[in-house]
Amino acid sequence: MLWKRIATAAVLLPILIGTALYGRGWPFRLLVGAVVLLSAMEYYRMLLPQPRDGRAGVIVTVLAYVSGALLPFPVSLAAILVCVALIVFHGLPAEGTPGERLRSTAVSVLGVVYIGGFLSAWPRTILLPGGEHWVLLGILVAAAGDTFAYFVGRAAGKRPLSPRLSPNKTVEGAVAGLIAGMLFAAVYAAVFLPGIRTGFVLCAAALLGIAAQGGDLFESMLKRAAGVKDSGKILPGHGGMLDRVDGIIVAGPVLYLLAAVSAQVGGP
Repeated sequence: MLWKRIATAAVLLPILIGTALYGRGWPFRLLVGAVVLLSAMEYYRMLLPQPRDGRAGVIVTVLAYVSGALLPFPVSLAAILVCVALIVFHGLPAEGTPGERLRSTAVSVLGVVYIGGFLSAWPRTILLPGGEHWVLLGILVAAAGDTFAYFVGRAAGKRPLSPRLSPNKTVEGAVAGLIAGMLFAAVYAAVFLPGIRTGFVLCAAALLGIAAQGGDLFESMLKRAAGVKDSGKILPGHGGMLDRVDGIIVAGPVLYLLAAVSAQVGGP
């Protein structure tokens, strides 16, 4: 299992880093768009058994991403809300009891905002001053936190972090992951974002780490609710796309806010 995770990372990381550094326009948007499409397909397949609902959910989720990533703010926000309205209207004439339709519509609305809306923050972040390095810093914090939480949790973890949602995660692992993310971010920012104060970087990394760990737990809740172990099988050793980007999804809006604040106060 471990060698599969390493092999998958060895293939995907150069693509991700290269696109972030040298493809700030359409290449990066298309890369994130592919992540949105695959994650949406897994999400709706897990939680909505009706193909009609799943197809509509995927289409509107991608539309929400395109709206959030391409349109200027605040038009993009209004467009995402229109996408929410579209998925609500889609659920009105469908078969089933009112309670069933309400639950299905709520799941669809969540998918539109959670996947399409949240991930649209990444291509907006990369266009900010120093945005490519903020993007890589955010991914580094999430990856370092996930890796150190896993290994420290296995080696020294004793207190479960959330036994009902993810019994293998521990408090000790979560703390180690948070500290690792902060240290890696400080080193990365010192080299590639030298105009940002170390205190700001550490606070930013802590917020990003908390958001990423919260996103991980939230996706665990989705899988528990659906009764599945993994969201899919597209990534050997990692499961589905949603399994791999769960923390990155939730960290996206936090990262955009931090990078925008940094630009306003005199970052590079």
